[in-house]
Amino acid sequence: MKKPLILCLLFFGHLGFAQVSKSNTLDSFGRLNLGLHGFEISYELPFSKSIVWENNLGIGMGMEASAGSASFAFYFDRPTPFVKSQLKWLYNRNKRLSKGKNVYDNSGNFIGLQSKYSFGDADLFDVNQAVLTEIHWGIQRNIGGRFLFNLHLGLGIVSDFDTSESVFTPTFGFRFGYRIF
Repeated sequence: MKKPLILCLLFFGHLGFAQVSKSNTLDSFGRLNLGLHGFEISYELPFSKSIVWENNLGIGMGMEASAGSASFAFYFDRPTPFVKSQLKWLYNRNKRLSKGKNVYDNSGNFIGLQSKYSFGDADLFDVNQAVLTEIHWGIQRNIGGRFLFNLHLGLGIVSDFDTSESVFTPTFGFRFGYRIF
């Protein structure tokens, strides 16, 4: 009876140690997000020790470029489908670790390069097909349990496929997420 008990203690003790040492690596997870741009499902995949690749599929805000300006619209009765992909460089992760701050769910400050394609259709969604390519600074924080907060500010270019115009625009986004796996 003592041998199985000792083996169990060693095994579970090793798991506990492995979880502590794992804090130095980035997490891979999927989540549901709700924010300024709409509702989306995303997956974060570590690309290196400080770079995460995030891919999203969602519905929400559409965009278009015309007459030298970009416009963004969110219609609750006709949300625009979109896909989004982003590379995030978490530049202060080691500093957060050394100060004992939370790095769970890839928490930290980041510089991001993002591209968002909006499947707009002027007849169906009241916005055009467009792509937004942006560079931004942001923060991502675990706010307890499986919940996350994400905020970013930057500069991007909206390229509208229907009007053939491209316009520079400031960018802003925030969202709350729930880690599902």
